[in-house]
Amino acid sequence: MKKWLIRLAIVLVVLFGAYQAFHQLYFLRLPDRNIPNDPTVFVSPADGLVYAVKEWDKDVEIVPKDLNGAIQVMTDGMGATRGTLVSITLNLHNIHYQRSMIAGKYLSSVYTKGEFHNALVHENDYGMRYENEHNTMLFESTKGTKYKIIQLAGFAARRIEDFMVAGGTKEVAQGDVIGVIKLGSQVTVIFPEGVEVIAKPGDRVYDGETVLAKEVQ
Repeated sequence: MKKWLIRLAIVLVVLFGAYQAFHQLYFLRLPDRNIPNDPTVFVSPADGLVYAVKEWDKDVEIVPKDLNGAIQVMTDGMGATRGTLVSITLNLHNIHYQRSMIAGKYLSSVYTKGEFHNALVHENDYGMRYENEHNTMLFESTKGTKYKIIQLAGFAARRIEDFMVAGGTKEVAQGDVIGVIKLGSQVTVIFPEGVEVIAKPGDRVYDGETVLAKEVQ
């Protein structure tokens, strides 16, 4: 009986070790990207599919009433009253790290507790599960354009890590790794007016590589 238990324990330890190795090597892989290093374009912060590209306006309620309040809060601190929102969905097989979109500086982060609903099930045209737990990061390009990257948790993705929050304001290069969502879920970008978004719903985008928008100010 004791030998059987010892053998079972060994098998469980081996299986757990194999899972941990697979988790680190596959789910938390971080491949090299062809970063353009172009100060006039914003690259995708996430690896996944563009679900929505929508305009936002603080002065006109162009979004569903229950979402309007969330948009008002999420766009605070940008110095803009209108712009464009881009939602990107990530599945379990996408890269889970997020990257800086353009050279500039990181300004601040706000972490908001919330639900853990399935982020791949969209209940509004903006593709945002704004009721889910999320982390909002504020950046500024070298031209002074402020934009936000929002990491959203989901049913399977219950851990958000922000690599920028410690240490206050800091310089970032295009393509710098800024955080990770474990595992999958959703990343939303909020641009101000003056940024030309070229991404379209359904586009397959790669973190640090695919151009989402151009700075036209």
